[in-house]
Amino acid sequence: MKIIIKETSAIETLSIIDPKSGVDYISDFIGNTGALIDGQFEWDEDRDAYVCDQDTFDWWSAVVTANQKLNDRIHDLVQEHGSEKVYEVIHAAGSVDLEDHAANVNQALDEAFGSTE
Repeated sequence: MKIIIKETSAIETLSIIDPKSGVDYISDFIGNTGALIDGQFEWDEDRDAYVCDQDTFDWWSAVVTANQKLNDRIHDLVQEHGSEKVYEVIHAAGSVDLEDHAANVNQALDEAFGSTE
């Protein structure tokens, strides 16, 4: 996803890749939260990019990075322990705000399968 930072006109990108399929689903990841229509991002047709302020980009960049690492970890754990066991732990972790999701699930995975650190 091509993003232009309002304050600097710097061009940045965000992507999140499904480790199983190799598909970049960043538009769905961000769009499913409503952030593409609630004013966080504005579509600039002339520049064929989304525009946002630096703080918004930084927040989303951190969330996307944390969730990409989590997705990669889940993929590896499923290969090792099977999807049923892994997703049972994930579902038991409960729901939290998006910015806390990766840390919450990682904590549950650490308790069930051991820490990655």
